[in-house]
Amino acid sequence: MRKLFLILCSLSVLLASCEKNFQPFTDTPIIESYLSPGNHPVVKIYRQIPFESDVTYSSDKIDSLAVTLKYNDKISLLKPIGDSCYSDTTIRVLENTKYSLSFEFNSRNVSAYTSVPSKPVDFAESVTGISLQKMDSTFTSGGSFVMPDPVRLTWKNDDTSYYIVVVENMETILDPVRDFGTSTAPPNMFRERPTTASGIELRSMEFRYFGMHRIILFHVLPDYASLYDNNNTSSSQNLTNPSTSITNGYGIFTGLNSDTLYLLVTKATK
Repeated sequence: MRKLFLILCSLSVLLASCEKNFQPFTDTPIIESYLSPGNHPVVKIYRQIPFESDVTYSSDKIDSLAVTLKYNDKISLLKPIGDSCYSDTTIRVLENTKYSLSFEFNSRNVSAYTSVPSKPVDFAESVTGISLQKMDSTFTSGGSFVMPDPVRLTWKNDDTSYYIVVVENMETILDPVRDFGTSTAPPNMFRERPTTASGIELRSMEFRYFGMHRIILFHVLPDYASLYDNNNTSSSQNLTNPSTSITNGYGIFTGLNSDTLYLLVTKATK
């Protein structure tokens, strides 16, 4: 689950370390944290990379800040664990809980708040397996094979919350559905755009490999979903854009929750 969580997080921070505008540089921290139930809270704090070469940084050491996390009338002092990350391994994130973060940086109080949503309810799939035709240099379209219907995923969403679906192939050795000798192998996972609906369809052509797949439904907050809304593309927004939940800082401080189903993709017989 931790691997899948990191995969989803990495999709949303591809442009995290660049500054987007040309305003005078101010040493403002970037926060990156995704609170998921059952996991220890982890907060990454790092500096922007400015376009200018002659800038002034604050005297604060980015890996030795006094970072506090508050929840349920409790206060936790997060400790540095390396790579600009802070955590408390004595506690675990709780669902349906509000969290607030604070620390001092560049003579200003930096703060952020979020909540952890509930686990998806009634997550279901229309089928547990599909068969696809292997496509390689010997493939011909003259056979009788018919592409399977899309896999229908459904869940309960009475309050039109945001959800994101991530699909990952679990096999150790990848067997591509389409293999024409190209040197660059496609990723073993894909994800769908955020939705406020109560279901989506996965087209068979989206599956790149045979074998077992896990389908993870993430219940996310609007601030996380907005990372994917920039110019209607799959790239993320820059984490130096202001966040309404963060004061005197940039980035994202958000909660998410998930549930998982499995789907087997097999080779169709000719």
